[in-house]
Amino acid sequence: MGDVVIRPERVSDYSAIAGLNYDAFVNWRPTPFKAEPLLVDILRHNTLFDPDLSLVAEAAGRVVGHVLFSPFEFVVLGTRQMGALLAPIGVEPAFQRSGIGGRLIERGHEVASEKGIAFAILCGHPEYYPRFGYRQRMFSLSGATVRLEARGAQAPDLAERPVLASDLAWIVDAWRRVHGGDALAIFPGDGIAQWFNHAASHRSSVITRGGEPVAYARYKAARPLAFKEFLVRDVAAGDILAFLLGESGRGGGQVTTSLSADALEPLFAPSEGVQVSGSPGTSDAFMLCALDPSNEVLARYCADVSEGRMLPGLIAFPPILDTDE
Repeated sequence: MGDVVIRPERVSDYSAIAGLNYDAFVNWRPTPFKAEPLLVDILRHNTLFDPDLSLVAEAAGRVVGHVLFSPFEFVVLGTRQMGALLAPIGVEPAFQRSGIGGRLIERGHEVASEKGIAFAILCGHPEYYPRFGYRQRMFSLSGATVRLEARGAQAPDLAERPVLASDLAWIVDAWRRVHGGDALAIFPGDGIAQWFNHAASHRSSVITRGGEPVAYARYKAARPLAFKEFLVRDVAAGDILAFLLGESGRGGGQVTTSLSADALEPLFAPSEGVQVSGSPGTSDAFMLCALDPSNEVLARYCADVSEGRMLPGLIAFPPILDTDE
């Protein structure tokens, strides 16, 4: 195999990285669309993107492996912490099972730790990543279900439009009010690229009343509607859901969310006829690796979740990750 060098990516590597990720994932899922090459490009739009954390494995002058750690601000037990998403990681098929993936992960952990990143999370193979320190069942992606009674005529003064840069201040403020005390949450970021729509199957919208913004809704146009984020201000949340259900051709019914029942229930008045139910579920594939052994908050979170004293934190990946659905 020859010598393999692990180093940060260069702009001149972009095409090779895209091709590598296509080759590595082309047979992984039986779908004609392969998100991983595009996902790397989009994650470079992250306001905290760091090329030192986009690492390649080079052999004989050729890129044969790649891993991307994307820094984000997180909330852990109500405190702000720096973490990273590990995604994607790919190795050229001819070089797989030679230890290159492990070397990329270990070097990525070293660089991330040096930069003050306390932990990394991923969704991955539960039999592979624990060897690098990843704990299973550390977070959840699915939250409460909301069932809304069918309503009559929709509010004529409500409208849905794309997110604008001028909306960011109140959206960010609303996000911090809703998620600032969470057990685990990812803050998408301060730039418009972290809040607008990145996939044809999804919508990232601002709902206006009389022309004034009153809600931010990020959802997948599925059956039922699947909400990733739902932030409202100075308006009945039930009216917003009824409006969006009506726009999708349904007067009432069920929506799924990646928000907890505790976060959702205060948004609705008893008179709105809304039922909120369900609790977070998790998977062995949802893993976290602590990179800073001195971080007491993170250690407490991991211990409480592992030992059953706390439910896994419920997170919503930023809109950038919708590309992968």
